[in-house]
Amino acid sequence: MLAVASRKKKCHYVLSEEAQIGKRVMVHEYSGLPSELRGLTGTLSGKWANPWGSPEDLVLEVRLDDGRTRLFWHHELEGIAQGA
Repeated sequence: MLAVASRKKKCHYVLSEEAQIGKRVMVHEYSGLPSELRGLTGTLSGKWANPWGSPEDLVLEVRLDDGRTRLFWHHELEGIAQGA
């Protein structure tokens, strides 16, 4: 599942199948990742099924706006609405 960005504290989740290459995403504030990653934005550039778990548990490659590329679990990201 990919969380849809919201100004509220709680997130609205969509199905992981909707995680499309080219979709704009943001690292979730409550992801448990280091603080320097939280809130960064980027574009999905790849996705893979988790080879050790459920096929819904996607690993997503994100090209961050600063040019770096990094892998995230799908639940660590929020979708950004187009035009936002």
